[in-house]
Amino acid sequence: MKMILRPALKGDLPLLEKILEPWSEHDPGVVHTLQNLLEKGDYYSHRCDLLEIDKVIRCVALWAMDKPDEVRIAALVFSSAANEVGAHTRFLTEEILQWADLGISKVTITLPESLSSLLVGTMKSCGFMFEGITSGCTPSDQPQVRLCKHFLYSSISHGEVMGFMRDFLLSLGYEIRTEGDGFGFRVRSEYRLPFIFSPWHRVTRSGPDIIVHPPARVLELHELETLFFPLRIQSPAERPLLLPMEKKAAQFLIELPDEDACQNSLFRGTPYQERILRLNTLSFCHPSGLKGIRRGLPLMFYVNRVGAVGVGRVDDWYLDEPKNLYNNLDDMSYFDPEDVKEQAAASGPRAGKVLLIRFQWYKPFKRAVPLEEIRALDGSFNPQRARSLARSLFRSVVSAGTPRDH
Repeated sequence: MKMILRPALKGDLPLLEKILEPWSEHDPGVVHTLQNLLEKGDYYSHRCDLLEIDKVIRCVALWAMDKPDEVRIAALVFSSAANEVGAHTRFLTEEILQWADLGISKVTITLPESLSSLLVGTMKSCGFMFEGITSGCTPSDQPQVRLCKHFLYSSISHGEVMGFMRDFLLSLGYEIRTEGDGFGFRVRSEYRLPFIFSPWHRVTRSGPDIIVHPPARVLELHELETLFFPLRIQSPAERPLLLPMEKKAAQFLIELPDEDACQNSLFRGTPYQERILRLNTLSFCHPSGLKGIRRGLPLMFYVNRVGAVGVGRVDDWYLDEPKNLYNNLDDMSYFDPEDVKEQAAASGPRAGKVLLIRFQWYKPFKRAVPLEEIRALDGSFNPQRARSLARSLFRSVVSAGTPRDH
């Protein structure tokens, strides 16, 4: 299966008009926007991005820059074929990464309620939140659902999370009251729907954990990091993780920087560029660097004999014997079993086990940062095994791999 991410071209117009019919039935301006984009070539204020799977268009995103830092999605389509293999989620995360590159602060979408069941679940899993719904008094009135995605380009400490949540809920129009070492919140009375009583919800601490109830459950840091991506939440002892891999494995998993070190983002410069996307997001390594690992932890990818090539975040991880991993996971066919076994620990409490990391939000550097350049920053740097990185080194390598355009 080959997946291509690319901008729409003029020749795509007839097919796109058909694909976007469910949207144009509710808003005829969608087709007008698409025609102006493809016929006039205005790739700076309007964009239409496509995902092809085996040369068939399966996902479409038509969007516009309403303000210098805000995007409005005019239409979004995921086909059932894309949903079946998880390509719809990968497509949307690539769009989010692109918007983050542009410094966007907020993305909004207003979609017909009839299409919401096809889109809302995926959008919420990628950080979109429900923002409102239109109302109508007769069956002929078609309600519309509004969602948005916020982008925060900052880091906060674990100790600041409670205050961050309190301030954000206030900005959404919630009523707040202090309760011990936490707080309660509910929708303010003037914003409630008719005949709806809004109970108090509470946010409290239990040791290092933040508990939201009812129902009582631990709020994981990666939930907030996804909601406000590229926000980072840092604990005092938390450090990014280096994930080394051989080049032959990397070519099945990630996009590598161009050898000429001048790779640009998807739609910067010329209007027609395309990229190959991969659904494989699982890599293996020696079971070191496990201390402090969590979902959302920053990752730096290092390819042997190439250098540091990109960053991402931990989605999940597994520690087990190679044979068990092959029996329990259904997407390891692209790994050589002997290569996996070689990474198993030879002794100690993890003897015979390897570490597998599933990742997300992968972003390649514009240029690979070679070993010699990293060792000039830290003479003790050793990329032979997974290891934690000092935050300062992580930031320096990211800066070296993503130089500002002049």
